[in-house]
Amino acid sequence: MKQIASLLALSATAIIVVLIVLNWSTLIADAPLNLIVAQVQAPLGVVMLGIAAVIVALFFVAYLKSQIGSLLETRRLLKEIQRVQDIADKAEASRSENLHQLVATEFRLLNERLDLIADAKPLSNSAHSYDQEGKPLSLTEIMTHHERA
Repeated sequence: MKQIASLLALSATAIIVVLIVLNWSTLIADAPLNLIVAQVQAPLGVVMLGIAAVIVALFFVAYLKSQIGSLLETRRLLKEIQRVQDIADKAEASRSENLHQLVATEFRLLNERLDLIADAKPLSNSAHSYDQEGKPLSLTEIMTHHERA
């Protein structure tokens, strides 16, 4: 879309330049100009080209101001996105570290329990490993039975 707009602007500028060159003698011909307070002789075409150039320059300045504002806003938003991304990365790292510590603690506790069971004197399998219905006991149930004994 920008290429089409640039091509149209370039084409319009080229057409205007060609018309100015072809009609230069008419443009520089003196004509009476009424300035409300006075009347002067001046080339009307050159005055009109000067006014058009000032208007184009004003539009160009407004366009540049808009583009600069857009770039500054984009830069501000990118910084904000980076800041939020950093916060999210830190939070994820913190959650990951907490999960790692939790898993390490749980494995340490499990190992301690298994060491207690291995060190304990073995009782009959029917009393410790299976309940009355023949289903295997959980580690907590085995520990409870072991502490009672």
